[in-house]
Amino acid sequence: MAVGLVGLVAGGLIGSAVGGDSKGDAAQPAETVTATETVTGAEAGVAPGDADPGASDSTGEGPADEFAGDGTFVVGQDIEAGIYRSAGPQGGLDPYCSWQRLSGTSGEAGDIIAANATKGRTTVTIAATDKAFTTTGCKSWQKVG
Repeated sequence: MAVGLVGLVAGGLIGSAVGGDSKGDAAQPAETVTATETVTGAEAGVAPGDADPGASDSTGEGPADEFAGDGTFVVGQDIEAGIYRSAGPQGGLDPYCSWQRLSGTSGEAGDIIAANATKGRTTVTIAATDKAFTTTGCKSWQKVG
């Protein structure tokens, strides 16, 4: 509903800007209005475990045994330590499946414990001492050990 209201307001602004005024001035460019809306998993129709990076495992408790191929996941909270496998890159413009095991989430290069970018199936061992795991362009990760 909020998006529709923003669209109505934006349309009004564009219409008044294009119409000009009675003095015959040339139409002025319209102001750009951008609206965003946050949708939670339940509102989007996403069931727990379906592409929800922080989703619980099948028991409804704890970290997931499978997670999405894009994102940063906190070890012990979003995912558990163990051996994970991805079928490889998602495809599209980026032909690589990239991942990093992290000792922290500051974004500093010193946080990187290990990293790789592959064009095929890949396996990584996430240690209990890792702080987080970040992945980009990969198909989903499944725990295999």
